[in-house]
Amino acid sequence: MAKHSGGILSLQCLARALGGEVEGNQVKAPGPGHSSRDRSLSITLDAGARDGFIVYSFAGDDPIKCKDYVREKAGLPAFKPNGHSRASTDDIEAAVMAAVRGQSASKPKGRVIESYQYKDESGATLYEVQRLDPKGFRQRRPDGSGGWIWSVKDCRRVPYRLPDLVKYPDACVFVCEGEKDADRVASLDHCATTAACGDWTEDCIQPLAGRDVFILEDNDNAGRKKALEVATALHGVANTIRIVQLPNLPDKGDVSDWLDADQRNAKRLAEVCFDAPVWAPDAIAPDAPGTPEKDPVARYVQLGPRAHS
Repeated sequence: MAKHSGGILSLQCLARALGGEVEGNQVKAPGPGHSSRDRSLSITLDAGARDGFIVYSFAGDDPIKCKDYVREKAGLPAFKPNGHSRASTDDIEAAVMAAVRGQSASKPKGRVIESYQYKDESGATLYEVQRLDPKGFRQRRPDGSGGWIWSVKDCRRVPYRLPDLVKYPDACVFVCEGEKDADRVASLDHCATTAACGDWTEDCIQPLAGRDVFILEDNDNAGRKKALEVATALHGVANTIRIVQLPNLPDKGDVSDWLDADQRNAKRLAEVCFDAPVWAPDAIAPDAPGTPEKDPVARYVQLGPRAHS
């Protein structure tokens, strides 16, 4: 398929339609009836095949069912064993593009106002988080051919601004709720980070091993809950952990709001953080009368962050 460099664009679009990824000259995707994490189905474009592609199930699924599944996702008519029609890669390309456009049309749309790249130790981009207006987020990763795959499943997860953490192995780390705040704190010559969607996997946690960590808490229940979840995840890995409640922070405010409120706060940030007590799991207040909730995160939110023994 000369006009698309051997069908590369078709593979990318087919991967999007099937919720899979391009691997070499194939698409690996979930088989019919399998979970979204499954990759038991492989699809290879072949102009000589009756359908224009070859499907193989590593799970032993019915070949006709798999063909119909792929054709349905690609917007092509169902496979007919006794038919004589032959789909070209151009036909598949047109159908898949239409299917992808149809999928995109059904999703909420927003204007991209910022893109945050998550990089490995060498500075290579692993994946990207896009911030949208109206407020929303979506993630994608490079496909290795100059394009993007709109899925980060099975992608290595890393903390935001990992190259900075590697460059300054002994620096204190400011953990923020989002990338915007991490960039703002980093602009003050601090090591700052976060995790995409607040997902602190083991790969995100380990680069903070042995560090002194300041968790900058947003001033609402959601912020308090997230701060405690991060502290709990880092307990036993980080050297010290402090959950920092910034003074005079408005309701639902974050560290960027605090820095905007007074230009002198930039110089005060480290001092305020070191003044916060070192956090430990037993710093949460015991159950109070009339407080039946046993979950420590829920109790922390319900009793308030200052209800410490």
